[in-house]
Amino acid sequence: MTTWPAFVLRSLAFTLLAVPVCADDEAINADQAAGIVRISDQVETDPLIAVKETPAPLLPPTPDPVSSTDEAPPLFLKDDPSPPTYNGGVALHADRVPYLSSIEEEEAPWFAHTVEHFLEALTAPNVPLSKLIEFVTYEEHDSPESALDYCPIGIQPIPCRPELFVETNERFLAPGYLEQGITLPTGAVWRPAVWVFGTYRVGASHMDNPNGNDLEEIATRLDLFGQLNLSGTERVLFGLRPYDKERGASRRFTGYDFNDGSTIDGLNLDVQTLFFEGDFGEIFPNLDPYDTGTLDIGFSAGRQPMSFQQGLLINEDRIDAVTATRNTVSGMGNLNLRMTGVYAWNEIHRNNNQHDRNAQVVGLFTESDFRRSTVNADVVYVHSDSSFGSMWALALSSIQRFHGHENTYNTSFHVLASIPTDAETKASGRGVLLFGQTSWTPHHTHDLVYLNGFWAIDQFTSPVRGTLAGGPLGQTGILFSAAGLGRFGAPLNNQASEVAGGSLGYQLFFNHTKQQVIFEVGGREPTNGADGAFGFGTRFQKALNQHWIVVLDGFASKQESQRWIPGTRIEFLAKF
Repeated sequence: MTTWPAFVLRSLAFTLLAVPVCADDEAINADQAAGIVRISDQVETDPLIAVKETPAPLLPPTPDPVSSTDEAPPLFLKDDPSPPTYNGGVALHADRVPYLSSIEEEEAPWFAHTVEHFLEALTAPNVPLSKLIEFVTYEEHDSPESALDYCPIGIQPIPCRPELFVETNERFLAPGYLEQGITLPTGAVWRPAVWVFGTYRVGASHMDNPNGNDLEEIATRLDLFGQLNLSGTERVLFGLRPYDKERGASRRFTGYDFNDGSTIDGLNLDVQTLFFEGDFGEIFPNLDPYDTGTLDIGFSAGRQPMSFQQGLLINEDRIDAVTATRNTVSGMGNLNLRMTGVYAWNEIHRNNNQHDRNAQVVGLFTESDFRRSTVNADVVYVHSDSSFGSMWALALSSIQRFHGHENTYNTSFHVLASIPTDAETKASGRGVLLFGQTSWTPHHTHDLVYLNGFWAIDQFTSPVRGTLAGGPLGQTGILFSAAGLGRFGAPLNNQASEVAGGSLGYQLFFNHTKQQVIFEVGGREPTNGADGAFGFGTRFQKALNQHWIVVLDGFASKQESQRWIPGTRIEFLAKF
């Protein structure tokens, strides 16, 4: 019969050891054990075997005074050929899950395999290009690191936050306590703060001109903003571009022209940006104290930038407009629906980048999130009594990911149409634009390969395009987009009128993404019998510190029946 002192001692020993004990040198049952199990010369423990009588008194294991404070190692699979020990113990893990070959995987159709093999073949130049850049720049090509280290590295230091040019009251993305704020009669709490920030760009460029003097200049650009924060949803934004001013269908940048040795004057104090944006429900919270109504309507009013359909439909850096947005509408398979209504009455530039003083714009823009894609459906009407004409513009796009047998592909497809209500003009043409983008990451890299294509049927025209936006095809790649600094234009024409084409690019990352290089080849072929054009381009971009970035562009393009046109530029960009 067991006395109560013996029962108490046995319970205490069980509690201290936290594992049952078995005698007679029984082996560890690895198929069932889990956790850290201590092994000694006299006793081996098995967590799942019941307690047996033992002739020798049990004592808790004596921890090593040196290693007892060390962190426990990671758990390993039980069939590891040499499982590590820790303080006399062995680390065990759950059983492996065997692969059942009897389960047949779903086979993709032959067409999908063919397309994927074609896309995989396009990634072949990625390896030699990365080796070439490593050899030239002595920078290590970024690649995923999947191996786990036995030794923990601990918490890594976080770089210091770069401060804005001016930060008063509440700082931008900084830790600390929130101010008490000012309570308005409407119930809103505002915590005013002023931020000043911007971007400064200076670059030198050279481009051959087969029809005249070559382009050789230095240009500067300063985008300066002052923001008055009132709350998390309300703000007033004021912006200037003092080094460049509008001149017809382009902008004049302050700089120096090497052809005639003259200084280019683009100094001005024109208001580039000035608008207020907020949320009606946040400004008047007392009207809906329990936030159960539909008063959360965002709005903006003033001179503001505007872009829709990734810049294919509307791309304007300043336009006088009012907008109203209703968000978070769901149902019928729609996870989230955003609807934005726009009315613009001034600073409207048409498809030819010319200012139309008589134009007015009304539009409805929607964005719907579904389970597998995001769909945008937009409609715009431009009314004008001038020679530019009036027109309708419609756009439908879908953004989604496709999971193939070997890779995952990011895709977007756009269908846009322009319908003039009067006679066709350069600003109001009739046509359809089909535009598609595909990108994916090659195996064992962080790089990006992109393949973009377009087909413009007849004369598609955007309803609104700013002076620096160029044509609708600027999204195709670096060969189709202008630099937005000086007179350095796009190497390939980006207007969407009876033409088809595309681009293939490789974006390589080095030195933990602090340096990147883009190689691109592209071309366009008119469908009306005109001369086609193609070219090669590259872009080198490197972060010098938390504020400065250097950009180096180079290209060579050729139009049929004409000679090659080379061009290059270097730019220093600072964000403050």
